Amino acid sequence: MTAGKAHVQNKGGLWREMLNGWTQIITESSLETFREQKTRADPLKTTLGVALLGLVVGLLAVVIKPPSMIVETETILADFFRIIFFAEADFFIFNLIIFFVARSFNGSGSFNQQSYLLSLVIVPLGMIVVAFLFVSEKLGLTLMAVLNPLSPVGIVSILIILFSFYGLLLLLFALQAAHEMPASSVVYTLGIPFLGWGVLRVAAMFVAQEVNIITTEWSFIADQWAKGYAQELLLGHIWLVLFSVAIAVVIGIMIGVFITWPSRRPRLTHLVILIPLGLFFLLWAASSGMMGEGLAETIMTTVKGWDRSFTRVDSFFSPFLDILGAIISKPVALGMIGVVVTLILYSLFIAGETASELTLYVAGIILTIPSVALFGVMIKPLGIGPFNAAFALILYAQLPILRNTYTGIKDVPTEIVEAGRGMGMTELQLLLRVKLPMAIPVIMTGVRVAIVMLVGIAAIAAYIGNDTLGEYIFSGISRAQEKRYIAGAVLVAILALVVDYFMGWLQNRLTPEGLKSRQQM
Repeated sequence: MTAGKAHVQNKGGLWREMLNGWTQIITESSLETFREQKTRADPLKTTLGVALLGLVVGLLAVVIKPPSMIVETETILADFFRIIFFAEADFFIFNLIIFFVARSFNGSGSFNQQSYLLSLVIVPLGMIVVAFLFVSEKLGLTLMAVLNPLSPVGIVSILIILFSFYGLLLLLFALQAAHEMPASSVVYTLGIPFLGWGVLRVAAMFVAQEVNIITTEWSFIADQWAKGYAQELLLGHIWLVLFSVAIAVVIGIMIGVFITWPSRRPRLTHLVILIPLGLFFLLWAASSGMMGEGLAETIMTTVKGWDRSFTRVDSFFSPFLDILGAIISKPVALGMIGVVVTLILYSLFIAGETASELTLYVAGIILTIPSVALFGVMIKPLGIGPFNAAFALILYAQLPILRNTYTGIKDVPTEIVEAGRGMGMTELQLLLRVKLPMAIPVIMTGVRVAIVMLVGIAAIAAYIGNDTLGEYIFSGISRAQEKRYIAGAVLVAILALVVDYFMGWLQNRLTPEGLKSRQQM
């Protein structure tokens, strides 16, 4: 009898210890809390906890009878055992996959410890989810109503999102405490299985020929790709962004460098600036008719002939030639813009750092102008098409590029610059051999931000007649075709992610090895 009493006490202590573990994990979530719980890992507690979660899920199935769970009243006990069995099987299979992935990232924990820590997260959070589903069923709430922010219970959607992030954070803590891995490895460990599950789930959709947003969008994009229309828009989008970024980088870095220099007085040697200034002025004056209507007509006829020649070219470079032809065909605007840009660059060259605050302020104001408004304002002087779009994109890219150039150069340690001067370097040599190489990581970050931003803004350029992926968005909205504007948004997002990844790789390649080792220290 004494042995039986001790057994009951141990059993009660086991359940009490499990309950304390769940409570501590939920209310005192931290890496240290999980490490403390790891010392109490017990396969029996893991199995009992998951079984309890399966039992709670079974009770919910009996009450609400969801279509995904077939529960027979006559065999309710067997159904309970079946649900508990599948809960245990699903948990340990998922846990085993996570364990092998963690091992591939040099995880050092045991399967028992990982299972126990994951159960401390999944079991209590799973019970909270079951309780929420039970209350929702009793109140007659649907998932669409809960996730709709305009519905009376839409505020619950915020709580659901926060709860999901909290659960994800607890899972990351559990894996990091179990295997003592870096945070990045923990993210990969948890992300790879979910990514694999997502790929398999999508593949199953196509095999079963399900009709949902994923299969519909894929079919639409594949059809557009087969017709060649998607490639045409994608190529036009890429070339517009590349052309704009190339010019924006040159102008932005020049301005960023100029506003780091001390102010200077004009000199006779600066008269060389009159050469490009005079060329742009002559182009503007001759094209606008100030030198005679006959000369202006000849110039306009010639450049429009070049534009038509470029348009007839059908190749990989045809979108680039379209942009070039659109710019050349407007010599008046090109000459005026050239004059203004030349004067601005020379003014900043003379003013130097005294103009830095004003320059950054003006660049910030430009970035706040709505893109559609800027495109619309430029229709009269630049017309519709690539010239208008490229001009706007170049303006939008200035702030991140010139600000990062200015910041990167100013952050170069003074002792390094003085050491260069002590070696007899001129200011130009210091710029090219010391300041710019050391500022490359910061400058490339600005270029990376600018190009990703322009990928999104270029989609809006379809509003003024450019062949970009935004054509799907605007045509889908005008035709009330959901699949078209969703496809456009998805393609633009994918392109932005690809460009961002490539720019990250390029930034790493361009960063001097000495700076890489210094950053890792």
